Amino acid sequence: MFFEFFLQILNIFTSFWFLIMPFVLYYIFYSLWIGNISEKAGANINNIILEIIPPRNVEKSPKIMEKVFDALSMSYSGGDIFKKYINGFIRASFSFEIVASKGLVHYYIVTPDNWRPIIESVFYAQYPEVEIVEVDDYITDVPAVVPNKEWTIFSADFIKAKHDAYPIKTYKYFQEDITGKMMDPLAPLMETMGTAGFGQYIWLQYIVEAANPSWAGSEGKSAVNAFVGRKSPTKKKSFFSGVWSDILDVLKSIPSGFFGPSKLSSSNDEDKSDDNIDAKLTPGEKQVLTALEENLSKSIFETKMRILVIGKKEGFSKMNFASTVAATAGQFSDNHLNGFKKHGPSTTDANYVFVKSITESRMRKQLVRYRDRDNSGETFKFSSEELATVFHMPDMSVISPSVRFVDSRKGGAPSNLPKM
Repeated sequence: MFFEFFLQILNIFTSFWFLIMPFVLYYIFYSLWIGNISEKAGANINNIILEIIPPRNVEKSPKIMEKVFDALSMSYSGGDIFKKYINGFIRASFSFEIVASKGLVHYYIVTPDNWRPIIESVFYAQYPEVEIVEVDDYITDVPAVVPNKEWTIFSADFIKAKHDAYPIKTYKYFQEDITGKMMDPLAPLMETMGTAGFGQYIWLQYIVEAANPSWAGSEGKSAVNAFVGRKSPTKKKSFFSGVWSDILDVLKSIPSGFFGPSKLSSSNDEDKSDDNIDAKLTPGEKQVLTALEENLSKSIFETKMRILVIGKKEGFSKMNFASTVAATAGQFSDNHLNGFKKHGPSTTDANYVFVKSITESRMRKQLVRYRDRDNSGETFKFSSEELATVFHMPDMSVISPSVRFVDSRKGGAPSNLPKM
C-alpha cells in the first residue's frame, strides 16, 4: 500500500515537475542568498562589551532607566528592499547582562560600537556618578566546550506566559503598603547571585532589538479588544470585496425570508456592547486594562531572555539556577497580568530516551547561543518599563557585598583653579 502511494506521488511529480521545481529552487536560492548576505552584513558589525559600574548610593527609582531604553528604541529600521535583498540588513541588537563571576556581580551591555556614544551619554545623564569601561568578554573565563570532565551547565530561555501585550509585575508594584517606600526589584537577585562561589557562574541575559512601532497599535490593541470583549476593527474592504460580501449576505438571508422578514447586516453597524464595557468590568479587570494600555504606550522591544548557570562539577548546584529563576521569573509574575515560563526546546534537561547525549548536546548549544548573543527562535515583547524593571542600577537599599560599585565618589575640578 505504501509503495502504491509512493508511485502516485512520483507520477504526479513527473507530470507537473515544471510547475513544482521553480518554487522549490526559488526557496533554496532565497534561503542561501539571504543567509549569505546576512552573514556578510553581520561581519561588518563590531560589537563591544561595556561594563556599567553603578554608584553606591542611587536614590532614584528604576523609572529613569526607561530613558536608556527609549533612546535605543530609535535603532529600529525596517530596511528598504535594496538593503534587505542586495546588501543584507541586520537590525541593531543589544544584550543587557547581569553576571555573577568570581564572587562579584557585574552589569554588562553588549552593543555595536557606533551606539557607544549614545549609551554613555544617556547613562551619564541619568546616573552622573556611574563608570562605563570597555572590557574583554567574560565568557573566556570558562572553557569553550562544556560539558566536559570538570564543567557542567544548567540553562533555559524564557518567554511570557500570556500574550506579549500583558505586562509583568513592574517596579511600580514593589512598594511597601505602610511606608510607601519602593523596594528594589533586583534586591533578591543580587542576594541570590552573591551565593555563587568561586568556580561557579550565574549569567542572566536580555537580548533586545527595537520592535516595529506599529505592533502596539495592531497586535497589542487586538489583545486589549479581546480582553474587554470588543470586536477588533476590520480592515477597509475594497469595492469588489464589498460587493461580494453584499451578495453573500443576500444569499444567507433567503432561507429566513420564507419564515419572516429578513434583516440584512450592515458593515457600518457598531458594536453596541462597547457602550457598557466599563460597567461590565470588575475593579480587578479595570486595573488589568489600565496596565495593558499603559504598557502599550511605552517603547516596545523584541526580547530574548536567557539564564545560564555554569561551573565546575565539584560544588555545582542546580539550586543556583532555581534560585535565579525565582528571583527573576518568579517574583515578576502576576496571575492577573503576566509571568514567565521556560521555552521547552531551550532547556538543558532531557527525559525518557538518550537522556545523557541529548542533555550534553543541549548544554553545548546553550553555551554557544549565549556566547554569540543569539536571539534566534521564539522571542517576546518587552516594554521599556518592563526592561527597566529587570535591568537597572541597584538603589542604596541593595547592600549585598557581592555587587561591584564605584570605589569612590568623583567630582569635577573647582572652577577657580589657576590656568597652567
